[in-house]
Amino acid sequence: MRRTLSFSLTLFVLLAFSYQWESWPGFFKPMKNSAMGGTYVTTAEGIESLLLNPALFEAGGAVGANLNLSDNVVTIAPKLFELLQDPSKITQLATDTEFLRAVQGVHSYGLDLYGGYGTNVVWANVGGLGAFQTEVFWNLSLTNLNQIELGAWASYFGMVGGSVKLTKDLKIGLSVGFGMSGTLIPATGTSYPATVDVTDQNSLNDVLPDVSKLFSYIDTPFFVFNVGALYRWNDLALGVAFHYNSKNVLNSAPSQVLSAGVSYDLKILKLAFEVEDVLNTQKTFYRKMNLGLESDFGFLKLYAGLHAGWLTGGLKLDVPFFNVAFSTYVVEFSPNAGLMGERKYTLSFSARF
Repeated sequence: MRRTLSFSLTLFVLLAFSYQWESWPGFFKPMKNSAMGGTYVTTAEGIESLLLNPALFEAGGAVGANLNLSDNVVTIAPKLFELLQDPSKITQLATDTEFLRAVQGVHSYGLDLYGGYGTNVVWANVGGLGAFQTEVFWNLSLTNLNQIELGAWASYFGMVGGSVKLTKDLKIGLSVGFGMSGTLIPATGTSYPATVDVTDQNSLNDVLPDVSKLFSYIDTPFFVFNVGALYRWNDLALGVAFHYNSKNVLNSAPSQVLSAGVSYDLKILKLAFEVEDVLNTQKTFYRKMNLGLESDFGFLKLYAGLHAGWLTGGLKLDVPFFNVAFSTYVVEFSPNAGLMGERKYTLSFSARF
């Protein structure tokens, strides 16, 4: 009886929750922060800090790209490559158990492109950032193979901001921006993601976009606002950051995220702890908790962490003017830790100047 109740409760949670998105138009985490357990309030750096905590912004410039891959890429990529070479093999995929297992569950693929520059103006650091984001998402349930949730979105935006020291140890920062976003799937105004009956061709056609008019679907304006503060006392840092998006197309409502964190720098090892999305009453405390580690060996930086109950990690080759990095982390789509995570890998390329 107890097992039945436990299973029913788990099934209810999976069916009743609303997706807890971890990136959306105007907000994403660079590779380093994802690898460090999702921490960013006291660990963000470079031009990207305008997105996360502007109080950490320093003069300098960067351009970068993050290619975000789901863990099933190792299985499906070779098979899709074979399909491109020989389209007739599509019938074999329908009975390929390894392929079918790989596409089941929650998966997403995304791309972030960004660039910006900042400089010192009197006693402040000021700069700007522009970015393009896109992501494809699907959820094929093991309990109902006749239905699949599909989604794809894209956005572009720009923001300006800066940071200033109020005292020797206290900095504050602010950034504001404007952008356009839209859902490519579903192409109509239905909720995101769309539920599709795979046995009905019309159901699929109703949500697919006209490929020749893709950019016309990016038609929803949004305003983004970030403010943060950072207090340093020797090697200890305390921070708070607030993000606001006036129209998040993923949930058709504004998004607001308040996070607070602390970090301690042991020179060769930095430790970070953070409570993310404090105001979200749906998430449990463990779901909001992020832990991060960073070890700096000069040209090689290693990262590790714990995000919503999942292990994360990564490494970065930091050579002059150019960085190559790899990370593994988990996106938790449920309001509970360790319940509905998707293991992801990110390849990151950036140049700083």
